[in-house]
Amino acid sequence: MQDNGTIEANERIYRNALLLIEGRLYTEAAAEFARIPDYRDAAKKKLECEQMAVTSHLDDLYAEADKAAANFNVRSQEKAIQLFERIRGYRDADGRIEQAQRRIEEILQKERTDREEAIRAAKEAEQKRKARKKRIVRFAIAAACVAAVCVVGVILFRKYAVPAIRYDRAIKQIEAGEIDEAYRTLHGLHYQDSSDLVYDIAKDRLRDAEVGSTVLFGSYPQGRITSQAKDPIEWIVLERDGSRMLLISKYALDALPFMRYDYDPSVSIVSWRTSVLRDWLNDEFLNTAFDDGEIRMLERTAICDMLPDGTYDMRTFDRVFLLSLSEAKKYFLSDEDRKCLATQYALGFGAYRSSVGEACLWWLRTPVEESVILETTDELRYAGERVACVGTSGEIIEVGHAIQNRGYAVRPAVWIDPESSADLTFSK
Repeated sequence: MQDNGTIEANERIYRNALLLIEGRLYTEAAAEFARIPDYRDAAKKKLECEQMAVTSHLDDLYAEADKAAANFNVRSQEKAIQLFERIRGYRDADGRIEQAQRRIEEILQKERTDREEAIRAAKEAEQKRKARKKRIVRFAIAAACVAAVCVVGVILFRKYAVPAIRYDRAIKQIEAGEIDEAYRTLHGLHYQDSSDLVYDIAKDRLRDAEVGSTVLFGSYPQGRITSQAKDPIEWIVLERDGSRMLLISKYALDALPFMRYDYDPSVSIVSWRTSVLRDWLNDEFLNTAFDDGEIRMLERTAICDMLPDGTYDMRTFDRVFLLSLSEAKKYFLSDEDRKCLATQYALGFGAYRSSVGEACLWWLRTPVEESVILETTDELRYAGERVACVGTSGEIIEVGHAIQNRGYAVRPAVWIDPESSADLTFSK
């Protein structure tokens, strides 16, 4: 039997949670309802808020993509495709991707048609000016030759001259001791021995790294999502074994759901091996963040993949991965250590940020065992598949969160060996 003081306190929390819902702060409202699970319909409201948080993030991304798609130019359509790709399976996102692709074709076709129409008009003008036909023909031929030479010149300049200019600038920067500037210039250049030079710079940066220190390795967008500019990634050294090191990004770099929005439990189970996060980290992220010279250092690590029934899958080998629940406990000894800030880029793609301390939520790779979910009370029984994660106060949420939630950020982890010259070929 609760006393009047407890009831009044619970009522205040309950009403505050309702105000948070009105302000569309669904994740914070869910946290408030979780404080009073046995009061009125707080448990039900909590689950509703979690779902509304997922839907709200999806709607925000959908609205931004829709706004980009409304502009009839190639750049806007490409941005719309990028955003709709993030929410495949939600509403008509898949169809909108195809629509944007068709619009790009239409724009390009219109440009081709305009050019063809211009050529046709020029020919008609030539026919009407028969008296000056020879002079006009000679002029047209000369103009076409100049245009062709200009087009070929631009292509050759971009393909050969620009990389050569960047490479020469990097060599001068190295000679002047401007190593960080040289690294930025060489990263992703793929010209002559640029990858070897990136490898040497990265190896030198990592040589004296100790557990707990911060190192620079690779580059990834960290500003506004409309910018493609990349900044060096800061990593925390979690473990060192000889020349081998386990690193985790200091900041959360992006935000994605653990499984696809249209995940079908009748087709596959929730696991790290089948997750969209694993595919993204070892394809798009890997190729965006690392130069070929750095990929040499990334080890293909055997991942112990726990399944929802408590069994383990040992078939997975990845270069980039997320920490497991047990690793998060092993390498971070306190909640404070586990707190993490998200980059502006990650926030732009829906990463949730706490209003207190501005820490974010971030995924672990461990699915929640069915027994853990079933042990909760009837009022708080969680529906659907869930994966363990870390909350904004750094606490490990062992009961996890829904696999399609887009508010959780991504902190990649890698095992590297600066003394390694591994084969660059990657296969899952």
